[in-house]
Amino acid sequence: MHRAHIDAAMHGSRDRNIFGAFALMISDDIVRASSSRAPEAGPAGSALALLAHKPGISIRMLAVGVGLSHAGTVRLVDRLVSEGLIERRGHSTDGRTRSIFLTSLGKTASDEVLASRDEVLAEGLSVLDAAEMKILCDIAERVLRSRLENLAQSYRICRLCCYEGCTNCPVDDELYKRGVDRANSTSGLVDPQS
Repeated sequence: MHRAHIDAAMHGSRDRNIFGAFALMISDDIVRASSSRAPEAGPAGSALALLAHKPGISIRMLAVGVGLSHAGTVRLVDRLVSEGLIERRGHSTDGRTRSIFLTSLGKTASDEVLASRDEVLAEGLSVLDAAEMKILCDIAERVLRSRLENLAQSYRICRLCCYEGCTNCPVDDELYKRGVDRANSTSGLVDPQS
């Protein structure tokens, strides 16, 4: 009896290791592919994809989404502006804040980044049949909902999501259930779950 318990625990550890290796492999492939289509290495691809997902966000929100400091994000925005990929505009309600939007050239670059991400996912998951894919998606949705901390983290989680392809987004839905409407949140990162 004791031995069965040890085997079960070891099997659980093996499963976590296999899943961890799978997650890292797919994640590394996504980062590599999206960076190869971005105007520069690093978080530029994520920034473009996030701006397609959430036009008009502030530098502060973009910094959280791409995992850079405020100063690093300002420099990234400056480079993307100089390349004609994004533009700064006055914020609709806060005169001290600038909103960031993709230009048409930036939208094209963002589409390429997201297409590369989708290609990696399609190839990496091609070994699954439709029923297995549904099970994996149901599990992934449950984990996303349970691990979601707050509005700020949602931008980090969804930084490389294709918003048009994600109808009934579980992250948006979970935030909404918690009283946070990400679709109408443009000025800050404070939410009731912070």
